[in-house]
Amino acid sequence: MKKSLKKQKKFIIFILLSLLLHIAFFRVNLPTFAPPPKAPMIVERITLPPEQEKKQVVSQTAPSQDVTPPKDSQYLSKENQTVKEETKAIQVAKPKNSTPSTPKKKTLTMADLGLKPIPQPSRKPSHYRPPSSTDDYLPNIKEGPETALNTREFKFYSYFERIKDRLRMYWEPELTQRVQRIYAQGKDIGDQDLITKLTIVLNKKGELSKIKIIRNSGVEDVDSAAVKAFELAAPFPNPPSGMVDQDGNVYLTWSFIVQTQGLSNIFVFLSRR
Repeated sequence: MKKSLKKQKKFIIFILLSLLLHIAFFRVNLPTFAPPPKAPMIVERITLPPEQEKKQVVSQTAPSQDVTPPKDSQYLSKENQTVKEETKAIQVAKPKNSTPSTPKKKTLTMADLGLKPIPQPSRKPSHYRPPSSTDDYLPNIKEGPETALNTREFKFYSYFERIKDRLRMYWEPELTQRVQRIYAQGKDIGDQDLITKLTIVLNKKGELSKIKIIRNSGVEDVDSAAVKAFELAAPFPNPPSGMVDQDGNVYLTWSFIVQTQGLSNIFVFLSRR
C-alpha cells in the first residue's frame, strides 16, 4: 500500500516537472508576432522668423518694377517689392440713395449712413469688394492714386489670401445687419476705429475648432459679426503642412476693423496680424 502511494507521488511530481519544462520551453523559444511599426508621418514645419510673426499680411498690390526685398518693411505679401513711396488707394464710400429734401434737423436713415437696408437676415455670401481701394487696414499710410507698399515674400500667403477671400463674403453683410440694428435702436457706434482681434484654432484639415476674442471693439454687435463671419466662412481646407503645429492644430490671429468717418462713411477691413 505504501509502495503504491509512493509511486503515485512520484508520478504526480514527474507530471508537474514535465509541465513546467514545457512551459519554460515555449516561453523561451516561441517567437513573438508584434505588428510592424508604422512609418512616422513626415510633416515639414517651417518656423517663421520672429520679425515675420509680428508683421501684417496684406493683399498683393500692383507689381512693382523693383522686386528687391525691402530692408525694413512691416508688411508681408505674395512677393518681395520695394516702392519709392508707400501709399494706399483712397477709400470709396458706398453710394448713397437719393432722398428728398428735408429740413435741416432730420432723422438719419440707413441711406444717410451709406448702408443698404436688408429686409431679412441672410446667410448667403456677398461678392462685395471695394472697387478701387484696399480692404487692408493701413492707418499710417498716406492716401494716393493706388496702393503701393514695401512687402516681403510670405511663404503662406496663398493660404491666408484664400481665408481672406472667404471672410470678405461674410464679414461685410454680417456687420451691415448689426450696424443697422444699432442705429435702429437709436444708438451710435462712435467715430473711432473699432478693432476686434480673434485667435483662431483650426485642425489639420482646416476645420474650425475654436475662436477666442483677445481684443474686443467695445461694441458687442461688431465683435459678434467678426465671430459669425469666421464661423460661416470656415472650413479652410488644405492648410500648408508647415503651418500645422506639433499638436496637429493651426493657429491664426485675425483682426476685423470698422473705421468710421463721421456718420455717413463706414469702412470695413480685414487684417491678419
